[in-house]
Amino acid sequence: MSLPYKFYVSEDGSYNFITKENHKYLVYFSESTLPDAENNTHILYSLGFSRDGEHSCKPFSVKYDSGIRFTIMFIVNDFFNKNDHKTLIYFCFDDDGYSRHRSIVFNQWCKDLNVSIEKHNSVIPYKGQFVYSSLIIVRDNPLKSLILKSFNTYLEEIINK
Repeated sequence: MSLPYKFYVSEDGSYNFITKENHKYLVYFSESTLPDAENNTHILYSLGFSRDGEHSCKPFSVKYDSGIRFTIMFIVNDFFNKNDHKTLIYFCFDDDGYSRHRSIVFNQWCKDLNVSIEKHNSVIPYKGQFVYSSLIIVRDNPLKSLILKSFNTYLEEIINK
């Protein structure tokens, strides 16, 4: 396994690093809430990242750099080390026809997750395309069942709109 790139954490809690090819990456967690069937409200964090200030929908044409994978997954593992009962979600949208490809790559990356963390994948039709999503949670989270049911209900609501 490669060592992660050196990164720094901004005041807003986002992570920043620069690759050997001089690409600037920003990794961030956006907070949202999700109610469950028992009227609890769960805080979910959407994982996102950008390269050189863009969320580009252009086909990827940069040389593969395993350091990017290991840095982002190091950050995700660190997120759970510091917040063991929080939940991450990740969406791959199909604006460019590559959502499935991004999902496959993200699934490969997630093999680097700590063994105490599990990932639940879903694929939903949305506006004539498919959206790939993942919910990432610590295996022994006592609210896992409620959170998973709520997330699946949320995905069903998206489908039925």
